[in-house]
Amino acid sequence: MSSVWNPRPPDSAPPAFGETLFAGIAWHHRWEIFRGVFTPGPNPVALLCEHIQLPRDLRGRRVLDIGAWNGCFSFECERRGAAEVVAFGPEDPEAAGFNRLRDALGSSVKYHRGSIYDIDARTVGTFDVVLFLGVLYHLRYPLLALDKLRRLTTGVLLVESHVIDDGLIPPNRSRLRSFLLRRASRTLANVPLWQFYRHGELGGDPSNWFGPNVRAVLDGLGSAGFDAAVLGVWSGRAAFRATPRPGPAEFLSESTYERQYEVILKSVGLA
Repeated sequence: MSSVWNPRPPDSAPPAFGETLFAGIAWHHRWEIFRGVFTPGPNPVALLCEHIQLPRDLRGRRVLDIGAWNGCFSFECERRGAAEVVAFGPEDPEAAGFNRLRDALGSSVKYHRGSIYDIDARTVGTFDVVLFLGVLYHLRYPLLALDKLRRLTTGVLLVESHVIDDGLIPPNRSRLRSFLLRRASRTLANVPLWQFYRHGELGGDPSNWFGPNVRAVLDGLGSAGFDAAVLGVWSGRAAFRATPRPGPAEFLSESTYERQYEVILKSVGLA
């Protein structure tokens, strides 16, 4: 892309651009590639950027986009001037459409294929801005992921997730908003809760494992070593901003088994 900072989409598509760019790909987001030309996904990137308060000017910053999928947020960060953007996820970037967008844009964003559980600062480095959007509830081990993110984040972590404050899913029900926390108890919404979806109860999707409430996300981030704040809650979703605290993570500051495991892992080069 051009070295001149311009956060707006290019005015026109290159001559080789065509509708075949979109064929055969499951597009999750709607993002303006060129002026008036959008990826055919249902979720507007511009709106979510507002929810997470993504800076319009990312010049000089190194950005990590975890769960990049099609790459729309990765390319948006590049458009906003990021010095380097690394897209990360378990999907094949060719099958996910990432490579198609990269080539159409002439982008320099790099895709690193892997698992959040294996991501290592010694391999990918550390980042000024980390995006963790629509990923947390897909993880079977969400707290492990937050611990990993603490090691990668030197500036700010922006999180967006499904939350259950407006709707627990009772047994044998698949509809969200069927049981409000505040109706069960005036204090229940302030208790950190993670609803476990064993059989794809959330949207019939077996890749959805846990539904946290807002308090659970804030406490999970705090335990992992972040100072965190909620940016907004809407329609069963929430956005959070977290910055790393100096020193060891909170969960390592006490005489816990986790601290002992951390010492062992460091001794063999795994932490």
